[in-house]
Amino acid sequence: MAGPILSTDSPSLNQSTPDTGGLLTREQCRAARAMLYWSQDDLARRARITAATVRGFERGQSRLKHSTARLLRLTFEASGICFIEADAGAGVCLAKQIP
Repeated sequence: MAGPILSTDSPSLNQSTPDTGGLLTREQCRAARAMLYWSQDDLARRARITAATVRGFERGQSRLKHSTARLLRLTFEASGICFIEADAGAGVCLAKQIP
């Protein structure tokens, strides 16, 4: 089963976030959490990673493995977040209204 292509071909996004391969920036992560009213602990629990990983990534203190960035992105997408790629100005939006 083929899934969505999650990385971007945009050099500007890939250069600014080499740790995530263009999958997710720390700003997108914070914005997506805010739109879903999730704490860092909520995201960590839902993605089944440690809260320290989320905190370190969002603070710019640590890099994510590609697999972890993909997992976070998929967790957000499953919860209704759409990612806006660098060509349009990297960001996030809601695909559906949150209940």
